[in-house]
Amino acid sequence: MEERPFSVTKTSGVLTVSGSVDEYAVIALRNAIREHTEDYTTPLHIDLSDADYLPSVAVSVLVTALRSAEQNGTTITLVAEPGTIAQRVLLVCALPYLTSLDGDDSSPSGPSVVA
Repeated sequence: MEERPFSVTKTSGVLTVSGSVDEYAVIALRNAIREHTEDYTTPLHIDLSDADYLPSVAVSVLVTALRSAEQNGTTITLVAEPGTIAQRVLLVCALPYLTSLDGDDSSPSGPSVVA
């Protein structure tokens, strides 16, 4: 399976992650999250549904972002559609996430608190 290049796009409070979030892309992911949350002070949804590859180093960036936002009194919400690679990774790592952005899925899957 050929991995697609990493990219992020932001529209109306949603950061959409696409492609492979490999060890080189994690720096760009961390910077994009930081920039679009104004250093973890404004809420953001991160849609990971289109990610092809999400290794532990990428999960670490997400956990750090979740914790930093919580410490600053705001939220970062992870989104991963059912059956996607991201959904399986988030489930295995016990990270809270929504399965859609449409509002029908108001309660996150997994634990409600990230330790």
